[in-house]
Amino acid sequence: MQKILIALCLLLGAAAAHAQGQATIALARTGYTLYVDTTTMAMWAESAQKHMPRHALGNPVFSHVTDTGMHGIREGRVLQYGGDSLIARVTSTAGLTAKIRLRLGDDFFSMTLTPEGDAAVPEQLYRIDFQAAPLSPAYGLGDHGGFGSSTDVTGFRDDDFGNRNNEHRFISTFTIFPAHNFAQVLFSERTNRVAITQTENRLGVAAAKAATIYYFFGMPKQIYQAYKQVKAAEGYPDLKPKYRFFQLGYEAFGSLGWNTYQSSVEQDIAAYLERGYPLKWAVVGSGFWKGERRKPTEGATTSFGIWDDAATAGRKDGLPNPRYPDPQAFKDFFRARDISLLLGLRINFKAPEEYGGFYTPENDGKYMQEGLAKNYFIGSGKPETYRVNFPQGKVFLLDGKKPEAVDWYAAGADRWGVDGFKEDLMLFDGKKLDNDAKLNKVNEALMERGYLVMARNSAYSVAGDILRLEDTKHGFDQDRPLINGLNYAASGVSAVYLDIVAGKYLEKPLTDDQKLYFVRNAMTVAVSPVMAMGYGPWHLESSTYENAVKKAAHWHAAHAAYIYSEAVKGYHTGFPYAMTPLPLAFPHDSATYRLAGTQRRQYAWMLGESLLATPLYGNDYATAKTRSVYLPAGRWMDYETKQWFQGPTTLENYAFPLDKIPVFVGGKGVVIEQADQRYHARVYPTSDEPFTYRFYFPDGERAAVIHKSFAGWKPGKYRIENRAAGQEQVIGLDDLQSSFSFPIEPAMEYHLTRLD
Repeated sequence: MQKILIALCLLLGAAAAHAQGQATIALARTGYTLYVDTTTMAMWAESAQKHMPRHALGNPVFSHVTDTGMHGIREGRVLQYGGDSLIARVTSTAGLTAKIRLRLGDDFFSMTLTPEGDAAVPEQLYRIDFQAAPLSPAYGLGDHGGFGSSTDVTGFRDDDFGNRNNEHRFISTFTIFPAHNFAQVLFSERTNRVAITQTENRLGVAAAKAATIYYFFGMPKQIYQAYKQVKAAEGYPDLKPKYRFFQLGYEAFGSLGWNTYQSSVEQDIAAYLERGYPLKWAVVGSGFWKGERRKPTEGATTSFGIWDDAATAGRKDGLPNPRYPDPQAFKDFFRARDISLLLGLRINFKAPEEYGGFYTPENDGKYMQEGLAKNYFIGSGKPETYRVNFPQGKVFLLDGKKPEAVDWYAAGADRWGVDGFKEDLMLFDGKKLDNDAKLNKVNEALMERGYLVMARNSAYSVAGDILRLEDTKHGFDQDRPLINGLNYAASGVSAVYLDIVAGKYLEKPLTDDQKLYFVRNAMTVAVSPVMAMGYGPWHLESSTYENAVKKAAHWHAAHAAYIYSEAVKGYHTGFPYAMTPLPLAFPHDSATYRLAGTQRRQYAWMLGESLLATPLYGNDYATAKTRSVYLPAGRWMDYETKQWFQGPTTLENYAFPLDKIPVFVGGKGVVIEQADQRYHARVYPTSDEPFTYRFYFPDGERAAVIHKSFAGWKPGKYRIENRAAGQEQVIGLDDLQSSFSFPIEPAMEYHLTRLD
C-alpha cells in the first residue's frame, strides 16, 4: 500500500493532542484508510492507488469576507471521531474559530469547514479555501475549461468563478487528475475560487457561511460512479436522456437566425426531407411570439402560448404580418412528419415601465403580473431587475428556489403545446445574480413533465437531455468547440452537443473557406453524441461538398441507437461513455494527456465503448488534409478503409479526405446497427479480453447483453447462444480482418464462445 499524502488547507500549525493521547487517528473504508495527525491535523491516505506528494504549504485558510487577507490555522483540537468520521475545532491566526467535519465514503471523503462566527452577526460570510497537492494533467471545470489552448486545464486560475456571461453557462468545479487516480469538487452556487496550476491546487468559496469539498480516489469509472452519488446527495441529480435527441435534428437559428416565420421554417424542413435528411427534432428558438420584431414591445418566450398569429397595423420589420398565422397547423406540420418540435424558452419576464422594462399586456399576456403578485421573481420583497440579451429593457427572473414558482412556470410552458424546449437564458448580470443553479430546478420540472429539454445554463449536473455549448460560427475560434465539449465530458456530462452544423449566420454566396468549414464541421459533429442541421447543405452549390455533409448526417442517424445506449450507460454510471476523452478512457497512457489542444489538434474521444472518433478539425480546417492519429493499446480498424492497426501507435500524417467518416473501431468492438426495424450487433475482433457489453434500446429501459467469455481472437468457428430462448447460431470468422453480426432482442443475453 502506498501513502497518498493530502495536505488539505486545514492543516494545523500547533493543534492540541487528542484527548486519548493518540498521535494519529485512522478512519477506514474498504478501499482506503484516511489518517489524521492529531498534532498537526495533516491528512494522508493509504490505498492501492498512486502516490500523491504532500503540498509544500499545506495550510487551509479562511477569513471574513471583509478582511484583506486570508488566515491559516494556529491551533486545533479533535472533539470526536468514529470509524468513518471526525470532528475538530480549529482557531485561525486571526483568532477566528471553525469546526471541521470529515466524512468517509467508499471512494471519497468530504471535509466541511464551518466558521463559528459572532452570534451578534448571524449573516457573517467567509472566504474559505481548501488546498491539495498540485497535480497535472487536469480536466473538467465545465465551461471554464473550454476556452484555453488545451483540454488540460493546468494553469487555470479564477477567483471570480461562476456564470458571468453567455460563454460560461455550465458551471462546475469538478476536476479529475486521471494520471493520479484522483478528483475533487466543491459545490457552491455562488462565486467560487479556483486555481489549478503547477504550484497550486485550490478550490474555495468567495462568500459563504460554510464550505464542503469532496476528494475522490480510484480509476475514472470508480470516481465518476462516486461523483454521481455525491451529486445526487447534494441536490444535483443526473437525469436520463431521451432517444429522440440522439437522432438527427435541426435548429432554425442556424439557418434563419432570429427572424423566423412559419413558412420559412416549414420550407426549410421540407427541403431537408426532400433531400433525404432524416430529421427527427427541430428547434424554433425565436420569432414565434407576438409583436413587431426588434421593437422593445415585442413579446418573449414567457408570453406562454401567445403566438404571432394576427396581423397588426404599422409594422416595418420586413417580415410576414403575422409571422405564425396558424400555430396549430404549424404543430401539425411537424407531427405529420414525426418530427418533435421545440421552442426557445427563458426564465426572464419583461418588467413594467416603472421598473425600466417594456412589458406590454397584448404581447406578453398576464404572466408577469401573476408572477409579481405571487412573489415568484427573484428579490427580497421587491423583485430585482436584470439585463439580458433578449428581450430589450429590464426583466424579472423566475425564482427557481420556490417550488410553487417552478410549478407555475412549468404550467405556463404547457400552454405552448409543443414537445420540448431549448433553454436559452442569456444573462448579462450573472455577477449580480450570483446563482449558477438558477435553471436546475426549472429544467428538472420540465423533464419530469416528459419534455425534451436542451440545457444551456446548469450547475454541476445537466438538468436536461443534452447540454449545448455556446454558439459557434465561421470566423470564431474553431478549436474551442472541441476543447469545450471534451471538458464538458470530463466534468461528468455524457450527452454533449457541439452546436449546430456550421454554426450560425452563413449567407449565400459561400466562400471556398466557408464551404470547407461546413464540411469539416459536419464530419466532426457527426461523430459526437448530438447532431443538428441548420443552414441547408444545398447552399454549398457543390455536389461533392453536399454529399459529404449528407454522408455525415446519415452516418450519425444510422448510429443514433448505439450512441444513445452509451448515453444511458452514462446516466446509470456517471461515466461519460457517449464522449469519453482519451485520458479518461486510458488514464495511465501518458501519450493521451495533451493531444487535444491547439498545438497538436489530435482531438479524439471514445464514442461509446467501441468507436474512436478522430475528426480533423480546428482552426486549420481549410488547409489541413492529414492529421497524426494516436491509437491507444489494442486492435483498431479504420471504419472507412477497413485497414487494421495495432496500438499503441501514432499514424503520422494520416489522410482525412473531406468525405471520410473519422472513426476507428476498437475497444470492445461491438457496434449496434439498425435495419428493417430490427437491431443487429456487429462484432469486430478487437478486444482480446473477455467482456460484457450492454445495449439499451431506444426506450431507455430494456437492454440486451452480450457476453464474450474467451480471451483473444483467432480464425475459426464461434457460437452465439441465446439461452433463455433456446437459440444458438454458429458463425465462422475467416480472418481477423472481418466481422460478423447477429440480431438482438430486448431482455435477452447472448453468450459468445469459441468452438475450437
